[in-house]
Amino acid sequence: MKKLLFTTASAVALLAAGPAFAQDNTSSVTQNGNGNEAIVGQSGSDAGSTVSQLGNNNLTTVTQSGSGAQATVNQGGTPNGEEQGRFGLAAAPYASNGAKATVTQASAANATIDQIAVDGGASRAVKATITQTSGAEGSTAAIRQRLSGAASATITQSAEDNQSTIKQYQGNHTALNVQSGASNVSTIDQGGSNTSATVTQSGSLNTSNVVIFGNNDGVTVDQIGESNRSTVGQYGTSNGTAVVSQGGDLNESVVSQGEQSFASVRQDGTNGRSSVQQMFGDFATVNQTSTSVNAQSTISQGDQWGYHNNSATVTQTGIDVASTITQAGTNLTATVIQGGEDNTSFVTQAGNANIAAVTQN
Repeated sequence: MKKLLFTTASAVALLAAGPAFAQDNTSSVTQNGNGNEAIVGQSGSDAGSTVSQLGNNNLTTVTQSGSGAQATVNQGGTPNGEEQGRFGLAAAPYASNGAKATVTQASAANATIDQIAVDGGASRAVKATITQTSGAEGSTAAIRQRLSGAASATITQSAEDNQSTIKQYQGNHTALNVQSGASNVSTIDQGGSNTSATVTQSGSLNTSNVVIFGNNDGVTVDQIGESNRSTVGQYGTSNGTAVVSQGGDLNESVVSQGEQSFASVRQDGTNGRSSVQQMFGDFATVNQTSTSVNAQSTISQGDQWGYHNNSATVTQTGIDVASTITQAGTNLTATVIQGGEDNTSFVTQAGNANIAAVTQN
């Protein structure tokens, strides 16, 4: 067991003369295992860094500049209560083998990485990266990885008061969260295997929540407006894809889908509401344009379990328009186009191979 405690600046910073060198930084490194590496560089002031490595062949790199950055990296450790109940893990320390953690901070932001890699191999296939630039004061970023395969989780934050959390469990996953606006919240929770999630929030006061527990699923969320909310759930599914883009303000989108389904939601107006629920082999597209105000869209597809091959498309450009599509059959097609004001459309389909088209302007 090795334990190192640094209560000064990094060695490079200590060589600098005069008042420019870093002050009041603290770094603690604890290593228990073989082949572990920890590299900490602190060139700012009032920064704190804690690294704990339990296992073999783990690598941590922490670089802190600016003032007030805080970073905690655990490679190996005890699963928390949620993980113990969710996956039946023991309340005991687990070693991490072949994990890589990288934290780069240039502001008074907080970063936490918690990794247990069953076997990341010589290439350190389980990777977590957090970058918080000089504009990210007050932001927090956290990554938790409990994995038996390869994985990559990346958080980049460049504006103040953002919150980002990525959780990855079980098989191979990739996750990317980029927040360049202020006061955004993003959560990505991945289980199963071979899933991908990308969340980009360049507006402000947006919230995104992505949950994936399946195989070969993909989710993309892009929010460039303000005060938008997006929730995407793919539960026990495979080969599902969801794409959500919200460029307007005060919009809300909810997507819940199952096996081999595709959902695309775009809301560029104001105060739009979209809800998509799909079961197996369903396809839904919602487009509420920049001219829409208070537009409401609800799509519900699937009844009994089985491949449905249903398709629903909604385009709304008007004010106070509402569309509801319910499909409970197979090979059904529904298309709704609404402009104007105060128009309402209800489409209900059952049976097989029915087609409905509604246009209201």
